[in-house]
Amino acid sequence: MRRRTRRSVTARSRINWAGRKRRQGRRTIPKQSRAALPSIYRAGEGKLADAAYQAGLLAGGKADAKEGEGDVLLYESPLQRAFSDWCAAHVKKRPDIRTMLRLSKSYTGGYAKASGQKDARIPLPLARTAAAVVCASNEQDTLGKVLQQLERLPFQEVIVVLNGCRDQSYSAARNHRIASILHVPGRLGHDVGRSIGAAMTSADIVLFTDGDVVISAEELAPFIYKVDEGIDAALNDLNPYLPPYMHQDEVTRCKSFLNTVLGHPELGANSLTAVPHALARRLIDDIGSEQLMVPPKAQALALAKGHRFALVQPVDVISSNRKRPGNTGTGNAVADLIIGDHAEALHALIDAGWMPQSSTVSRTEVALRRNA
Repeated sequence: MRRRTRRSVTARSRINWAGRKRRQGRRTIPKQSRAALPSIYRAGEGKLADAAYQAGLLAGGKADAKEGEGDVLLYESPLQRAFSDWCAAHVKKRPDIRTMLRLSKSYTGGYAKASGQKDARIPLPLARTAAAVVCASNEQDTLGKVLQQLERLPFQEVIVVLNGCRDQSYSAARNHRIASILHVPGRLGHDVGRSIGAAMTSADIVLFTDGDVVISAEELAPFIYKVDEGIDAALNDLNPYLPPYMHQDEVTRCKSFLNTVLGHPELGANSLTAVPHALARRLIDDIGSEQLMVPPKAQALALAKGHRFALVQPVDVISSNRKRPGNTGTGNAVADLIIGDHAEALHALIDAGWMPQSSTVSRTEVALRRNA
């Protein structure tokens, strides 16, 4: 296993949006230029982006070339520190992710123009540390592209769990400084790999994705941003890609059933089985990282303990999912495994003394909701 030496995240890169940490005296923007920047919370979104761009120009022009943006990962880079400081000084209230991504892009654009370097990274003013876990098995064609997207976000580390690889996946991962590699000769499966990866990091936020599906940094950012807001589990919302109930397969129905009996029908058929998703460290520690080996069980235990789940946004991983002999066709091995996982989840709940909530909803009302 090869692990990169990890440095602690600087306090300057963290923001407490509730105002518990005030750092008004530490700003990248020169004092004489502050008055020219419009107040963020009084300006419209267009002016917000303009202010971010101008601030990026100022910061990029004063960036110390000796620090070498290309020699450090984003989370410890001058760009990340400068953008976080600017947000702390000028953004009174935490914006939604759409606005934040626009601010980040504008600031980075100005910073890159002034420093004379192209930059596609996405700095985010996170109050907590973040890591990513990538599971891969014979993914040499896509793993490098997956890691390229993760390098664009301020992750403290990225743990790549290679299991049962017989191709050049190891070499593909070695080409990226951000990757800490765990190489296991035998096949673990994605679920076991995620459990091991979660145990290898102490980051406050852990994003999970797979090496066979390339997801852009813009699509991944909302998941870590949502957990940074205080949510315990940020799920991929696959509802828009699912057919009506009568055409759904048995796996999809099992997912919906489990969420419903746990009192969370708003989650639909979404679960920790699908990537990408992000979890808070407090949830992982509460249920135990070993429970992630059975995603439905982990979700059931977390919901029963009162952890907060949220659907973040739709990311189409269904059409791009790599087809394998065991995951296609009716009654395939993967489907059987997932169905069994849901049975195990219910068994664990009952053993723990859990009882489903009583309901006075009529059969007709249930049928109407089901067929909606």
